[in-house]
Amino acid sequence: MYNTSARTIIEEPATTPNGIAASDVRAELDQILRSRVFIQSHRIRRFLQFIVEESLLGQPHRLKEYPIGLEVFDRREAFDPRVDSIVRVEARRLRNKLEEYYRTEGHGDHVRILLRKGSYMPVFEHRDSTGQGGPGPAPRRTVEIAPLSFINPAPNAGQLADEIQRRLAHVLIKEGCLQVIAQPHPAPPATELNGLSRHVTNADYVIEGSLEFLPTGSHLIVQLFNSADGSYSWSEAANFEYPDLRGVTELAQSLLRELVAPPDALIARRHSNHKEIRDFYLQGRYYWKLATPDSIRNSVACFTSALDFDANYAAGWAALSQALLVSSMFGFLAPQEAGDRMKEAALKAVSLNPLLPEAHVALGSVLSLFDWNWAAGEQELEKSIQLDSHDPTGHVAYGIHLACRERFDSALAEVERALELDPASLFPNFILGWLYGVSRRYDEAVSQHMLVSQLAPDYGLPYFGLGLAYAGKGMFDDAIAHFTNANPLKCRSLLRGQLGYCYAMAGRREEALQELSALNERSPYYVSPVSFAAIYAGLNDPEQALRHLERALEARDTSLPVNLLNPEFDTLRSEPRFQAIRQRLGLTEPRP
Repeated sequence: MYNTSARTIIEEPATTPNGIAASDVRAELDQILRSRVFIQSHRIRRFLQFIVEESLLGQPHRLKEYPIGLEVFDRREAFDPRVDSIVRVEARRLRNKLEEYYRTEGHGDHVRILLRKGSYMPVFEHRDSTGQGGPGPAPRRTVEIAPLSFINPAPNAGQLADEIQRRLAHVLIKEGCLQVIAQPHPAPPATELNGLSRHVTNADYVIEGSLEFLPTGSHLIVQLFNSADGSYSWSEAANFEYPDLRGVTELAQSLLRELVAPPDALIARRHSNHKEIRDFYLQGRYYWKLATPDSIRNSVACFTSALDFDANYAAGWAALSQALLVSSMFGFLAPQEAGDRMKEAALKAVSLNPLLPEAHVALGSVLSLFDWNWAAGEQELEKSIQLDSHDPTGHVAYGIHLACRERFDSALAEVERALELDPASLFPNFILGWLYGVSRRYDEAVSQHMLVSQLAPDYGLPYFGLGLAYAGKGMFDDAIAHFTNANPLKCRSLLRGQLGYCYAMAGRREEALQELSALNERSPYYVSPVSFAAIYAGLNDPEQALRHLERALEARDTSLPVNLLNPEFDTLRSEPRFQAIRQRLGLTEPRP
């Protein structure tokens, strides 16, 4: 672990090569490390501290991937940067965080610490009162929170609306680069603009919304109106029960990510102005965000309906591609049915709007999990993050990609970044637990999935994750109980494969054979051969297990690269046929 106290005995120059005092650089470093942007990111703080200190000590030879991996990320001497990309991944995160810091808390700092792409040597710049010597802060944009409209208002409607405004304003003001104006309730007089009733304002953006009072709680819809061109660029909804307003806070954080996204990315994500298209798309995104297999299947129909109205809607094509891919992975669609459609949809999205981050997420995921072209997939996923580093979806997709290639530390870093951006999002939290499990960190996997199950007791995926983790620990009765609790997933073939494996490992052979029989009964529908392979692995029948994995390979089963990481196949890993499967998937180097 890097220790700065051990480095102070080396004599260092009083100034940097461009004339900035070393003491001023250290003061700036200390301010950055204590900032809101950096305070919770312990590995990034160590990384920045290391490169600054080594640069001030005049030791550029230590600012290479290998020594950084050893000193900062606790890698061992066998560390190979060509295989383990942890330093490159964390360098990108560091650049993003420095950009965020200087856009917000550090926008008035007189000294700046920068990290150029392709280098681990920091650059120190001095900004005088005129702002020369480095990029100036982003201009403060004005955001007005308009009064909410009410549907079936309750007696406390005005009080609740004021509190929602305060929550929205609090999250936006904390960013530091936004000036927020909140219009009080009741609404001031309105005027007509493009046929809509809207308040006259000089703000760059107006946050509009409606609050519907239901017997079971409240339903909030919030939309972002761009005053410059009269378009809506963002819309989200949240359900909540007063006084629990966590759903409002999560919605505000999503809105903040939209407002601080790079301008090109903001334009690229702009929704259609056509009401029917926008409604179908947003309904599909709502189903997608629920992140259950059944809701994702429903999202396919919504995105398809949006594209029936407008075949040139790039965001709709990107969303359809992702929904088809995940539906295929859960076994709702056969690979031969979904494969060509998902790839065509992703390519269509990129061709229609190459600045759309979601399009590159979709294409990168398809290239990886369906085409097994991991290098091309990685390029697309990195492109999506370059276009919008504030979108958690790109980080999660890249994390799954890296995990399939067994680059677990880098995968964890990507998913942790997604959770920094959206801490309460269920699917990234599940993926973090899954990553702990495939990394064989089973106790951490259990803790993470338990946390998610407490946040959302009706969400099926954490119970599935708990089943995987307990199976990895050899606690098969506990695993069976959790797989049974995962029934809301409604993907029986996936669950039967895991249950059959656990029954076999627990010595309950007849029940394992019953699960095999049940899978065969579903023959009119697609059943992943991986589910059969899991049960045969538990029954200690490697011949049959490998045969079914080979069937999944021939079917181009999109779940295969992910499921090969699971512990039920650990006993097969040394088999030449298993290694041959990984080679054909592009996950190992061919043998000489």
